Amino acid sequence: MSIIEWCNINNGFITGILSLLTLIVSIIAIIVSIRTAKLPYKKKLKLSSSLDIAFSKNPATGESLSQIMGISVNVSNVGSRNVNISYLGISVKDKSLYNGKEKLTKIKDEVTGTGIIAPTEVKTEFFKKNDLIYVLSKLGKKAKIYLYARDTEGKEYYQKAGYAYKMVDQLSRN
Repeated sequence: MSIIEWCNINNGFITGILSLLTLIVSIIAIIVSIRTAKLPYKKKLKLSSSLDIAFSKNPATGESLSQIMGISVNVSNVGSRNVNISYLGISVKDKSLYNGKEKLTKIKDEVTGTGIIAPTEVKTEFFKKNDLIYVLSKLGKKAKIYLYARDTEGKEYYQKAGYAYKMVDQLSRN
């Protein structure tokens, strides 16, 4: 009974609290509607790589042989709109190349795996084993390797793939 009397006496305070709660709910509704409106225009790419291995069978002995051919860099569009890729490949960050400053440097400029990627589509760029060994062996021991993509709107996507000396060691073994 005393709570009801207090609410009747302090009518302005209760009205203020209800107005504040209404304002908070309205702000949340506006934020949710803006995010929902942006969903059809969401742009997101996912980078991955794979080791390409060729298998063959020796007809004389019947022995199965395998050999590493190279590395493929894949980009898949996990967003909701088409994305136009201007570069897809491998980049290097090496302090020895730019007087102590780390900067992304593309390994190969002539890239064929570019173009428009529709949602859920995948594009691939292949790098030959011998070419990678030749280029990466010239880099410093702390050179970092990145999977790298850039779209025509200037946004860059990269994912660390390891160190140059480790990649050269792995590719040279087979």
